Amino acid sequence: MNDRERFVTVCRGEKPDYIPIFGFPGAPGMSGGALKWTHRRLQETGMPAWVGGSYVDWKCEDVDSWYRYWGTTGPLHLDFGLSRGTPGIKSTTRIEGGYEVVEYESGAIERQVIDNANVYSMPEYVRYAVRDRASWEFWRDRSTASGIMPKAEMEENCRRFDDRTRPLFIGASGPYGFLRSLIGPEGVSLMFYDDPALIHEMVRWLTTRARQYVFPLIERLKPECVCMGEDLCYNHGMLLSPRLFNEFCGPHYQAVCDHARAAGVPCVAVDSDGNVMEYAGLAAKYGVNCLYPGEVKAGNDLFALRRKHPELILVGWLEKEIINEGNGRMIEPEIMRKVPALLRSGRYFPNGDHGIQPPATFPNLCQFMTVLHEVCGNPEGEFPRAR
Repeated sequence: MNDRERFVTVCRGEKPDYIPIFGFPGAPGMSGGALKWTHRRLQETGMPAWVGGSYVDWKCEDVDSWYRYWGTTGPLHLDFGLSRGTPGIKSTTRIEGGYEVVEYESGAIERQVIDNANVYSMPEYVRYAVRDRASWEFWRDRSTASGIMPKAEMEENCRRFDDRTRPLFIGASGPYGFLRSLIGPEGVSLMFYDDPALIHEMVRWLTTRARQYVFPLIERLKPECVCMGEDLCYNHGMLLSPRLFNEFCGPHYQAVCDHARAAGVPCVAVDSDGNVMEYAGLAAKYGVNCLYPGEVKAGNDLFALRRKHPELILVGWLEKEIINEGNGRMIEPEIMRKVPALLRSGRYFPNGDHGIQPPATFPNLCQFMTVLHEVCGNPEGEFPRAR
């Protein structure tokens, strides 16, 4: 089997030749490299210098050598889009008080640590882009494309992915994630009640854009996964009620899931941090059949999700901190308590519940990969097995 065939086989609840250690976008676990300073830490504690997978300014350098060395894999992504003639929103950056301040012509202001693309801590969102109808119309007008890639050019680009041996993921923005990024979690929570008409208008714009620029690619390429980024949960549950979800997000979910299903896409995934126990049933009602990353500290229970939703594709749920310095004793118990049982139930991609943290060490990552590869019957990887 190749990676594409293996991925689809797991999604269908069937048995592949071995279980891939697969990294989903946005939360790749231990599979898809690390931020620059974390990657450097792995090298300082023993990882060979030639192993790539370092994210520098959000771009990953030579992830294929990471895949080869650690015996992991990940998706393909499109390197082109269909929209043309989007004006865009300009920004300026300055250093102030030891921080980097980014100010956008939409009125949004962000304050973050210097070199945040490589350190990554959550920025402080001083002011969001959308605060009322006027600010939404400003943002919308500068974010709306005026044209689309000609069909012949689209076909030429698509042909490059026809003989793929790895699964292709195509993104379709999630409605809550879209709203939260523009209005902020507090602002959107109030706007659901104060100006529901504006929220509906914003989501319709998002769905229209998906129909114009994403759905044709799904039809033509028939990807292995259509993925929405949401982050609509926190450590106790959803950030909006089921009623609000159904009213404001449901129509977009239905459109994306219906289109993916019509194209024969085996996996419609949502990336949401936090506790997804209640959300899982709501998303499944519209056709979502995969959730990740299964954050441990948020109180998720993938055993309970499997019992309640046997058709759901589950991902992650291994505590990322177990490969940090001093935590090596936790690695085998964490894997053995969860992974064998979930693999027996099927439709499970085991991995860490987010990316690798700066305190990680090479010996601990070797131990993690050794145990996980053995449990998965996975023969890949050049890393030294820990005994």
